[in-house]
Amino acid sequence: MGWELAVVFVERETQVARLRGLLADCLGARGSVVAVSGPIASGKTELLHVFGEYAQSRGAVVLHAVGRCAEQKVPLGVMGQIFRHARFSPDERDRALRLPGDGGVAPCDADLLPAGRMPARVAQTQWELLRGLSERTPLVVVVDDLHFADAASLDSLIHIGGLIRTSRVLLVVAEPDAPSEGDVTERSWRTSLLRRHFTRIRVRPLSVRATGEMLAGLIGPAPAAGRAVESWHRLSGGNPLLLRALAEDHHATLPRSAEPVVGEEFGRAVDACVRRAGARIRDAARALAVLDASGSADRLAQLLGRSRTWVDETLEAMNGFGVLDAGRYRHPAARAAVLAGMPAAERAALHRDAARLLHDGGEAVSTVAVHLVAGRSEEPWAFPVALAAAREALRRDDTRFAGGCLDVASEACAEEEQRVTVAMLRSLVDFRTDPDTACRRLRPLVTALREGRLSGCQSVSLLGRLLWNGSGEEITVALRQLERSSHVLDATSTAEYHAAREWLHVSHPALLAGASARTRPERPARTADGSPPRIAGVLNRLLRSGPDQESVRSAELVLQTTTLDDGSFGTIQMALSVLVYADRCALAVSWCDALLRESAERAVPVWQALFSAIRAEIAIRQGDVRLAERHSRRAMALMSPGSWGIRIGSPLSSLLLSATATGTLTDARDTPTAMLPEQMFQTRYGVQYLHARGRQRLSLNLLHGALDDLTRCGRLMREWDIDLPAFVPWRNAAVETLLRLGRTDEARRLAAEQLTLVSPAQPRARGTALRSLASVSDPRRRTALLREAVDLLGAGGDRLELAYALADLSEVHTRAGQNNRARMVARQALDIAEENGLDPLIRRLKAREARGTGEERGEGVTVLSGSELQVAALAVSGHSNREIAEKLFITVSTVEQHLTHAYRKLRVKGRADLPRSLQQVEPSAGRARERARPAPRDQAAVSGGTGSPSSPRRVPAS
Repeated sequence: MGWELAVVFVERETQVARLRGLLADCLGARGSVVAVSGPIASGKTELLHVFGEYAQSRGAVVLHAVGRCAEQKVPLGVMGQIFRHARFSPDERDRALRLPGDGGVAPCDADLLPAGRMPARVAQTQWELLRGLSERTPLVVVVDDLHFADAASLDSLIHIGGLIRTSRVLLVVAEPDAPSEGDVTERSWRTSLLRRHFTRIRVRPLSVRATGEMLAGLIGPAPAAGRAVESWHRLSGGNPLLLRALAEDHHATLPRSAEPVVGEEFGRAVDACVRRAGARIRDAARALAVLDASGSADRLAQLLGRSRTWVDETLEAMNGFGVLDAGRYRHPAARAAVLAGMPAAERAALHRDAARLLHDGGEAVSTVAVHLVAGRSEEPWAFPVALAAAREALRRDDTRFAGGCLDVASEACAEEEQRVTVAMLRSLVDFRTDPDTACRRLRPLVTALREGRLSGCQSVSLLGRLLWNGSGEEITVALRQLERSSHVLDATSTAEYHAAREWLHVSHPALLAGASARTRPERPARTADGSPPRIAGVLNRLLRSGPDQESVRSAELVLQTTTLDDGSFGTIQMALSVLVYADRCALAVSWCDALLRESAERAVPVWQALFSAIRAEIAIRQGDVRLAERHSRRAMALMSPGSWGIRIGSPLSSLLLSATATGTLTDARDTPTAMLPEQMFQTRYGVQYLHARGRQRLSLNLLHGALDDLTRCGRLMREWDIDLPAFVPWRNAAVETLLRLGRTDEARRLAAEQLTLVSPAQPRARGTALRSLASVSDPRRRTALLREAVDLLGAGGDRLELAYALADLSEVHTRAGQNNRARMVARQALDIAEENGLDPLIRRLKAREARGTGEERGEGVTVLSGSELQVAALAVSGHSNREIAEKLFITVSTVEQHLTHAYRKLRVKGRADLPRSLQQVEPSAGRARERARPAPRDQAAVSGGTGSPSSPRRVPAS
């Protein structure tokens, strides 16, 4: 059963009553012609079906036929359906459908019938057969969709309609309320029947009340009640076919709502309505769907090449059957369905015509470009229109449409310069989602640059694109070409070139290591006209000379005055970095969070990734390592490693530092460092990564690997003149590593050097430097250094470093015998560590607390041998391995062995974890205990194989 037959039959009682009255007249030998008219899909077919069943119940024979668009050119196609009824014999059927032709007769051959008319004797034969049947039984002839009937059948029906007045024949036809197609036969049908025994019965769209009644039968009474019915009526226009389609979509949607939901069935129903309405409605509907918001009646008339009157009549008919409302599609799904139902070639041709029409009419480029993208055009005006529309689409963050516009522009290119422009802009579009693909698209332009086929302006633009992910070789090629042609650049290109070089100094310093002073222009931090300075220069100076108030003001000015877009996001990113490396993290947080929200709202993955990486770096500096891990992982998930390129060092460094602080990376193999680009290690992102990996290796006790990473990091930073502790404090971790390796003198030198490089205006950087210096200082000075470090780190907002400084201070108090104060400070450190998930520090503090209890009972003294106790006591007092060896007249190697045994027995990691109570142990106590023990079988076991204490063999410390 089709849609219409299944429609609940409502609000058609008056029409049924009239048809029944006409049938009664027919039974009394008063035949007539009835035309049932109304909008497309308004229920006319259902009405004919219901009436046909009633007529059969009254003893009438119902002969049914349907006009079909595909058979409109087949002569007697409709009459053939009528005479195929079982009441007619094969001979009668042959007589009714026989047409004149050469050499005899042939059924239903379009070539044999003269155009436009039906032979009178054929029509008379058909009437005689119908009248003969009606004399035996009342006869109802039903023809649905009369507007699709062939011309010959229309002539027959006109002839029959003029003869049925005194017969028991009732002719019922259905046709839509649609404007005439202009066909002579169609007009003659109406004119002729108006002079006959003619009755018109109109079927109107459903009212709101009838819509509710029909919905109650389709979806149940509860959802079809109340104000929601008005929404269903408004969306369907009272068209039963559209209403039923909405009901089907309702059943297919979960969870269900009382409000209508537009789905696939609604679209199919709209397309069916348009197709059934005839060629005139179909053509107008398709043209209107193509024009969309630009589809005024005048423009529709121009596009179709029709008069305004023709268009007004057509639109009125479409309003009538519910597809349109005031000349516009009621729902976008209706327009989409009509477009989808068009042949692709026809749709493209209409779009091209629409583009030309709108362009000639002075419409906006974005409006014209919609049709260019859908239809393509190689006309000369297409290139500038498509290019301008692509740039406008990027400003709207519509990268898909921008890409389509660039496809049009590419096809319309007539010159090499135009192709370069398109390639540059396409790389910008691709960059938003996949920088790796964007960079690969530039490779042909690099070739063109090598061959000298790019202008100076184009070369500068290409350099700017290559700075993201281009290889060092490609960037070097661009630099060389620009150095040779820098004297012919215009003012704008020159400024862009200098800005690119400043950015290279900041991020790729190795590429400019041999550049001359002439090509390293310095710019003032504040421009003469008050506009934002070039922030790359500000960041460049900050990394080399340290921060000042002018740097911070310049960064704030950039952030306050710069709109986030494809050309400015790099500038904004560097302004945030200035605030971060100037230890203004609290200020940077508010800006970075706002930019992250904007990037997410505008759905630009690359921006989100970059700002997430900066947010992770800020979180590291504030000691919020859990937040840092979340942001760094999100940053790396938003872009592939290939798209990150050299910048992968930024989020990866934050991830390593956060995982090291929380203890979630327990093995070097857990580090996500596969396929890191080698070129990264020649950039500032590489030194960030080396520092983070060094810290990770230090936490895993891979001391030599840690020291290699940290010293390499420091060497590169010194070579590039960006050795700023607020940027990468590599010396802090190197000091700790050297201490564990027993290289105390080197550790002291680095710690002192670190302190000289930080400014009092940088509380975080200075606090970490003081903590590092305290670790290599005399115990009497250590307390003051750590107290100052705690104060500065609290002011600087770094909770991670503050927790470790408090833990160190607690140990100092313990060594001084100030146990109550030590426990109080340790509790502060533990609270911060537990709040931030610093598991390694938590374990250290709790182990120290447990050892403190044991030390009070003297357990540390009882488990060690005399020699081990002597060495450990001197180590706790701050003596280096060389000093201990000299005091005890043993080698440095023996000292290291005793310390290793002491660490194992006391279950500590290193010198810093030795019980402070060992400071109270007298060396004589160790010797007395040693004498009380049985002598070892091998004296070398005590002295490390270096000889007896009476004749020491001194070995230089390594």
